[in-house]
Amino acid sequence: MKTYQLEVLTPRGRSFSGEVVHALVPAEDGFVGVLANHTSYVTSSPGGRLEVRLPSGQTRPFEVGPGFFQVSKNEAFFLTPSVKSQLF
Repeated sequence: MKTYQLEVLTPRGRSFSGEVVHALVPAEDGFVGVLANHTSYVTSSPGGRLEVRLPSGQTRPFEVGPGFFQVSKNEAFFLTPSVKSQLF
């Protein structure tokens, strides 16, 4: 499967940085699913559960604070003041 680069950034630094196959991102009107080669997109987020699927097939969930999500040219960024917990 094709992958893209995702970074989850807070004022304290990167909470996650890596290649992912899919991300399920909390957005204002629900969730947005993002695969490789997604069209350019920007949205605000109320925060909540952000889930990523790694190339290995492993799923990694995060609890993120409110913020903004942007994807363009196979690079995606979720900017938030906090990542409340990384659930495993």
